[in-house]
Formats: sequence, structure tokens, C-alpha cells
Amino acid sequence: MNKKLMAVAVAAALAAPAAALAQITVLGRFVAEYGIADQMDVSSTVSRESADGFNSPASWIRIAAEEKLGGGNSVWAQCENRARWGVDTSPTQGSGGFCDRNSALGFKGSFGNFFVGRWDTAIEDSSGLTRIHGSTGWDGRQHMLTEDQDTKIISFAQRVQNSLNYNSPTFNGFAVNLSTTTTGAKLNTAASNNGLDGRIYSILAKYASGPLVGYVGYEKHDDNQAVASGGRDGSSENMVTFGVSYVFGPVKLGIVYTDVDGDADVSTGKDVSRRSWQIAGDWKVTPAGSVRFAYTQADDFEGSDARATPAIGPRDQGAKQYSLGYYHALSKRTILGAYYTKVDNDTNGTYNFHSFNDAVKPGDSAGAFVLHAAHNF
Repeated sequence: MNKKLMAVAVAAALAAPAAALAQITVLGRFVAEYGIADQMDVSSTVSRESADGFNSPASWIRIAAEEKLGGGNSVWAQCENRARWGVDTSPTQGSGGFCDRNSALGFKGSFGNFFVGRWDTAIEDSSGLTRIHGSTGWDGRQHMLTEDQDTKIISFAQRVQNSLNYNSPTFNGFAVNLSTTTTGAKLNTAASNNGLDGRIYSILAKYASGPLVGYVGYEKHDDNQAVASGGRDGSSENMVTFGVSYVFGPVKLGIVYTDVDGDADVSTGKDVSRRSWQIAGDWKVTPAGSVRFAYTQADDFEGSDARATPAIGPRDQGAKQYSLGYYHALSKRTILGAYYTKVDNDTNGTYNFHSFNDAVKPGDSAGAFVLHAAHNF
């Protein structure tokens, strides 16, 4: 539930006119997950067939302010911070400084919403419209749909700095989100890397009306990444994605599809690409309880880059992830759940449970039973 600290209280403390102050809102979400994984590295000689782990995915605290200017126009600001207070793989994760999640200054009205700051790209900001399942955590699907744990492709699950954004008004269920970035990388990069541009372009068109939600999006990374040895000046990456969900009585079904391709080495013209997709559902079996399921598949990497063509054997670099669980709402703000999720790598697949870097080896599969708790305030 939103907790609004009214301007009158602030005015009393600062001895300032109440009309000159904005309305302040404090929001947050805390998530805790405890999982027990088994059958890890069953084909290796290392004795590591089981492990348990703790995670707090997508936990955050937000402070937002909005001032009404009249005529339906407002100025707003937001500072959002990660509150990832528990993660086994990297205890320091979440310490990226103040306002390290979606944080911006904006101006909105009947014309739409303009804002600048650190923010999810248009595609990432809307990626949960039909995914149903979360992006991170034990059952997170982000690494199979919009990024890659083995850095064969650049992540399209980005929250970028120096972003410029516009969200249109909604017309009969239709809306468009646009985002780009400045070329600030040129100001912080040696002149010898003269191909580095640093710009991202992202566009997403969406429709929501009644039981139907759909979207289609495109994102381009224009000469802005340097992940390979020696840099990747002049390279670019692209992603096309679409999704649709529909509610059939107590059941909601959702589909996501992504197609990513990019330059591996501009000097040689090599490239790499991958397609992935997911189908997921949420079946409301009681007024407070839901059964959720998901199947996600990341296909083989393709292209002329050596990373997409192993020297020996078939490519077989894909993976699948399955999950089934039950979630029960104790209130409008608190949910408890339990689920089972399994990652199944192909012979050369390098996928793991999201947020864990080395849990499942190529050619292996591993399952995890997870207890989940989430509270919004």
C-alpha cells in the first residue's frame, strides 16, 4: 500500500508554504527466496551434487515526488534503490550507490511523459507485460530471453544511465514508449577508440484492453559495447521481441519471443545471433491462490563467430527451463509461495539459475525447490 507523506508535515518542519512543496511517496518491495538445488555436476568428478542458496531478487525502495502545475501537468522525480539484502553469489551486489535503480526527473501531462535519468530501456521497462514470471531469482528468465550468461551476446535487459525517455498517452488501449541515451561514452573513452559511440535506441508499441495485452519492440545498441578483448569499436547489436497474453476466466496465458543478433568482430564481419521464447501461465485456483507454470527455451547460437561454432562436435548451445509452483496471497501486499524449477543445458549450453554463475555445467541439468516470500509497502 502506498504511504503518502503529505506536504503539510514537511512544511511544518521547514517553515515553508505548503503549496510550494510536492507530494512525497515512499514505496518498496522485499523478496526472499530460499532454494535447494540437486543433481549439479553429476557428470563431473567434482563432488558438488547439491547446494542450498538464498536470494532476494527484485527488492527495492523508492522515494518519489510529484508537484501539480495545473492544467493536468506535473513535474515529478524518483529515486529508487536496490534492496538486495541477500544473495549468495555476490554479497556486495546492490551497493552501486544511491538511486541505482530507475531514477529520473520528468514532466508529464496530456501530451505524455518526458523524463531523463537512469532508467530501464523501453523494451526492458515493459518486458514483464506478458512474461508472467519474474526476470531474476531462482526462477528468473531474463538470462534466456534478453541476455546471456556466457557473454556471447550483449544484454538487452539494461537499466542505462544518461537515458532520454518518452512515454505516449494511451489511445484506445495503444501506447508507445521510446528511449535513447546520450553519447557520453565518448567523453570517457580514449581517443584511440574512435569507433565507440555509446548510443542505445529502444522502441516499444503496446496494447492493453480487457483480457488482451500485446507488444512488439525493437532495440539497437549502436557502437556502444566493448566486451571482447581489444574492444568492439564500430559494432552493433539488435533485438526484436514481441509478446501477447490473454485471460481465459481464471487462467492467464502469456507468450514472449526474442530474436537477438550482433557483430562479434567488425574487422572480420563475423556475427552471432540467438532466438528464444517462453510460454507461461497463472491459474487462479482459489480467490487467494494461484498455480504458475513456465517453459522457456533458448535456441542454439548461430552466425560466423567462433563462439557460435565449437571446433568439435555439434553446436548444441541451447537450454530449457521448466517451473511449476503455488503462490498464496496472505493480503494485498504479502505473498507466500513454493515452486520447483529445472534448468536443462544442451551439450554445450552454459545456462544456470539466474543470479547464480556456476550452478549447472554444460550438458547437465539441475532442479531446485524454492520457498518464496514477498511483501510490498
